[in-house]
Amino acid sequence: MGGGARHGGGLAQCVGSADRGCGGGRTGRGGRGGAHAGEGATGEGDCPGVCTSVRADVDRCGSDGGGSMSGVRVLAPDELRAFRLARLVSAEQMPYFMRALFAAQPVAAPGLGTFAVDAQWRLYLDPALLVGAGAWPVPVAGAVLLHEVGHLLRAHGVRGQSLPKPVHHVAWNYAADAEINDDLLAAGVGLPDGVITPQSFGCEDGGIAEDYYTHLIDPATGQQFPDDDDVGCGSGAGCAPVPGELGAAAGEVADGLDGAEADLVRRHVARAVQAAQGKGRGMPPQGLARWAGEVLAPPTVPWDRVLRAVIRRALADQSGRTNYSYARPSRRSLPGIVAPAMRGPSITVSIVIDTSGSMSAADLSAAMGEVAGVLRAGGVARERVRILSCDAKSTSAQVVWSVADVQLVGGGGTDMRVGIDAANAARPAPHVVIVLTDGDTPWPDRPSRAHLVCAVIGNDGALARTPEWASSVQIPVGAL
Repeated sequence: MGGGARHGGGLAQCVGSADRGCGGGRTGRGGRGGAHAGEGATGEGDCPGVCTSVRADVDRCGSDGGGSMSGVRVLAPDELRAFRLARLVSAEQMPYFMRALFAAQPVAAPGLGTFAVDAQWRLYLDPALLVGAGAWPVPVAGAVLLHEVGHLLRAHGVRGQSLPKPVHHVAWNYAADAEINDDLLAAGVGLPDGVITPQSFGCEDGGIAEDYYTHLIDPATGQQFPDDDDVGCGSGAGCAPVPGELGAAAGEVADGLDGAEADLVRRHVARAVQAAQGKGRGMPPQGLARWAGEVLAPPTVPWDRVLRAVIRRALADQSGRTNYSYARPSRRSLPGIVAPAMRGPSITVSIVIDTSGSMSAADLSAAMGEVAGVLRAGGVARERVRILSCDAKSTSAQVVWSVADVQLVGGGGTDMRVGIDAANAARPAPHVVIVLTDGDTPWPDRPSRAHLVCAVIGNDGALARTPEWASSVQIPVGAL
């Protein structure tokens, strides 16, 4: 969390004067322009840290993270009680965040000096700020929890990976903090005085972090801010990892969430935000309402129309296979006589998801959104939709009923031909094979019996390399 009233100089000494405007006089959604962070920013003197508004031991920009870390561990019983009390206060302030607050998994990070999050939805909490003489007041701890969960819901860690390289994590954390804090303040959350908001650096409320980042720093150099190794809010906010941050597999302390589980939490919270709209007191601010609309927006590809067209083609190709069957008797049967009904083939869809090392978290998130769209599309029974994950080798087909059932395995090289072959080899054979990939893969030389749909995520140039005989669609990678 940015800002801090206890830091005498305020944000202007770190990122320039607030009266210079954002994006050349445009609002927070404007493009590049105006003053960048480096103008008047020396990194010297008193200035706020990142995610450190109420931090006990940060006195300058570029602090080393405050104190010495003594190892991440499970919360002690008294620490866990204090955390649960702060979480309860958070849930009372913003009840539509409840699912996210309870999904984030707390761990103790002694000496951290603040709260932070990682990409697996773990909350790193300095126990000294939960219990003891230096503990934060419960409302303050609750407000900081809402802020940290805001980073996870808005996928700042994933979005930070899409910024022009090199990325300056401190500047990104300022921008992400501002995107969160204006909505928290609008919701009546009692944030500490002096927290970073869009107005702190001359922008209007309601913008997005990417525009704030562009305003703060020149992405061509990435050198406008000093000390890019500050802990900030952790890797879950797009910052440098917390010292001793747990990896993806750290079950002995806290398992964390994978990408699909995190997306489900976001969608649940987005639905809760929309349900709370128009209910008077406690109504979500407009910024959160816009975020919820983006999360719940329909998939990029109109799968209903795509699959209807493919289904018509498949039925036309197999018109001769329609036959009489007693499995579902005709409704025109006479009394005492069971007449058969005409039955045609059921349509089976296989979805091959690229899980190679080139697929970013944002790419996989976009892929899961399209899987959800296929599952919601009409014309195909869910038990006839199968999922395969593939890098240079393929998993066996999974029958799934929701995105939560999808198990993704991979991380190696890329060859979607292997996944396509595995999909076609399954029984019953698919009528449609959909490949969700970034496009950095070889493709089959000739068509198979199943209709191939190449859904290329984000990679504009790769669409032209898909087979001419296949259907090809472009899926942009959007911010959550």
